[in-house]
Amino acid sequence: KATMGEKEWYFFCLRDRKYPTGSRTNRATEAGYWKATGKDKEVYKYMELTNKEKETMKVAELVGMKKTLVFYKGRAPKGEKTNWVMHEYRFEGNPSFCNLPVGAPK
Repeated sequence: KATMGEKEWYFFCLRDRKYPTGSRTNRATEAGYWKATGKDKEVYKYMELTNKEKETMKVAELVGMKKTLVFYKGRAPKGEKTNWVMHEYRFEGNPSFCNLPVGAPK
């Protein structure tokens, strides 16, 4: 979702690494940089399972992580904090898009 005039935009992209052999993410832009704030939060998929005895139980499966970032104008460490906030979601493990529910957006 990326419509002009809207307050929320959604983008999907591959992660850009800061160093070719490293695991750090490059979040710098020409105008500034995105800085992580707080701890990553877990994202769960909730399901109801029924066993042979017809007993139902709720199960939570960790599917990803959510990181909150704030945009700073300029270069670190002297950047100027803005009111732009981004929530970055990432899959945990090997996601399979074959397991999406029928009618789910792809």
